[in-house]
Amino acid sequence: MQLTAKRIKQSPASDFAALMNGQYLGDEKVLLDQIALQLLKRTLATLRDMHHRDDSALLKSRDTQIALACSLAAVLLTDSGRVSKTRPTNLSLPVSNWGPAEVLKHTGMSKSTLYRGDHTKFYSVIPPGMQNGRAYPAWQFVGDAPLYLPQVLSVLNRKSRLQVNTFLVSEQDALNELSPAEVLTGLSFEDRGALGVPQKRMLSLPAEMRLEKVIALAKLEVADPV
Repeated sequence: MQLTAKRIKQSPASDFAALMNGQYLGDEKVLLDQIALQLLKRTLATLRDMHHRDDSALLKSRDTQIALACSLAAVLLTDSGRVSKTRPTNLSLPVSNWGPAEVLKHTGMSKSTLYRGDHTKFYSVIPPGMQNGRAYPAWQFVGDAPLYLPQVLSVLNRKSRLQVNTFLVSEQDALNELSPAEVLTGLSFEDRGALGVPQKRMLSLPAEMRLEKVIALAKLEVADPV
């Protein structure tokens, strides 16, 4: 039984390979955080061997681990086509929807990955004027959205596609009249007018803080009425 369990259990290396190929179904942020921690441990060991002393307090800090994980995401997920290489030149989110073929073209993921990840890593809506089918709001493939959106979708997993989209793109009082999509990415939609000072301040918050705000609001969205 133990031997079987060891064979079934995935190693960080195999999980990382699956992530690069667009086949990883777990929490990407958690995996990158684990890899970052392993890299830091190896780096610390190398420094100790080289200098015969432990003067690497900065490398041990949680901030360094988070920074390294973010850097890994920026470099590795960009190279694999999972995250946009650059933000839009006008620093805004698109309001258009992409069909499945457009998503595959822009992201490089496989069709099976696209459909398997629907409602867990990203979400689709029914195209206007149709009773079925899938269209994908393009904003969710911009910038850091692919990295953080799955955590929000996990909270909204009992909501319909329409309800998920309505929540993510609608302005919220608790977010200074910004939408969760805008706060999550730190970018405003392309059809939005001039931003006020409180809105700019909200969008400039650290990514983790913006994510916490959106998740807190999502939890209120799914909470049972009192």
